[in-house]
Amino acid sequence: MGTVLLWGALLLLVLVQIGSNLALRPLRPAIEEMPYPLSPLAMRALALGDDQFLFRTEISWLQSVGDGGGRVRPLKDYDYGRIIDWMRLIDGLDLNSQSIYALGSNYFGAILDPVAGPPKIKLVAQYFVEAGVADPARRWPWLVWAAVKIQRTVKDPDLARNTADSISTLPQSADIPDWIPLLEMPLYRVAGEKEKAAALAASPDMIARRRRVASNFKTRMHELGFDKYQQP
Repeated sequence: MGTVLLWGALLLLVLVQIGSNLALRPLRPAIEEMPYPLSPLAMRALALGDDQFLFRTEISWLQSVGDGGGRVRPLKDYDYGRIIDWMRLIDGLDLNSQSIYALGSNYFGAILDPVAGPPKIKLVAQYFVEAGVADPARRWPWLVWAAVKIQRTVKDPDLARNTADSISTLPQSADIPDWIPLLEMPLYRVAGEKEKAAALAASPDMIARRRRVASNFKTRMHELGFDKYQQP
């Protein structure tokens, strides 16, 4: 008898839980919309002198702004124009951090929707190109990310051409990998300038650069011990 009462009580609790969830479903809070970004002056005032605290808080908020009430907003429904504005604003709080770019590439840039994805990733790529060209010594990885996305996902001829042109103007520096200019050729091909890409590939500078990259790669593989697994 006691076992029957126990199971009956458990069943009643389950039914009450299901009923309460159905009754409260219309009352769940709406998913928070992406607000318009604040002005830089308003952000400084909000920081109250602690830019680092606000920087970390805003990055966490930006990543979860589309979630609420037990629901998740798909990335395809986000306003990426506002996202980029927020990324630029938050980045201004700490110009030495790479966190906002990691968030942009690994989260917002990971959208897989075949229709909504390319135009949204294009906005992220444009921002990364802008940031990478402005500070190539520290942000060249994001310039590379943008170049790859433009080539494989976005496939916008104008953006591909402008990115290739921007890469061609980068200064020679020990802080910028020697292989970065090799990205120009596939970008020019995406832009429809196949003759320019072919001429660039045949130039003595690019040939020498490819050889250096191949030699450095081989040396690195030898240092890591991978060459011992190769067949004679």
